[in-house]
Amino acid sequence: MLRKLLLLLVFFISISLTAQSLSLESKDSLAWVNSKVGVQAEGHIVLKNNSASSKDYYLVRRRVGATGLVDSNYFCWDLCYPTFAGQSQGNVTIGAGSLAYDFSGYAYVIDSGVVGQDTVWYTAINASDLSDSLQVYMIYGFSKTFDVSTENLEYFKIFPNPVGNQNLIVQVAPMNTTSHLIIIDISGRVVSKLMIKANANEIIFNPVHIGLESGFYFLQRKNSQGLWNMEKLLVE
Repeated sequence: MLRKLLLLLVFFISISLTAQSLSLESKDSLAWVNSKVGVQAEGHIVLKNNSASSKDYYLVRRRVGATGLVDSNYFCWDLCYPTFAGQSQGNVTIGAGSLAYDFSGYAYVIDSGVVGQDTVWYTAINASDLSDSLQVYMIYGFSKTFDVSTENLEYFKIFPNPVGNQNLIVQVAPMNTTSHLIIIDISGRVVSKLMIKANANEIIFNPVHIGLESGFYFLQRKNSQGLWNMEKLLVE
């Protein structure tokens, strides 16, 4: 019985000696950037040293996702390191039970009109014990409408107005999802619904060809997130 207890004690001691000291305290769930007005996404990760002693950690960038959206990326740990540097040259000291706010990651989109997301994986490693490490990842997202105010999303420009038997151009703020142009007559009846493709900045159609008769109409834009009011349209 005593031997079994000693074996269990040795087992638990070995677990405590090799236990992972770091844990993920928090991170940005998705590092977004508006790819039309800015091409760099920035994300932050907070790590915690759960051990009873202060430890030094360095950071390794392990892998970049395969979507091809990220043109280049860099990270900051003790210093900021460019894309060609796979790991930090210095360490960050995290006290016993303390948090480290030192990590920030950055990703550049390959062009300023792209929409999508990609992932970069990093590993924080105990400088004195290579078996003590923690892998974390950051998702970088690129959108044409991120951080765009509702006022901008409500942007519409209609011309010509009034319009006859000719093409009508409706300019809109781009969205990264499909939306619809809703046409309503003065009695409140929806008389037509036209799709606006994702990332499109205009829709062109001939009101006569879709069955609109002479009179006033209200145009609205709608997607899964809501309804945006538009201007009045006069069809002659």
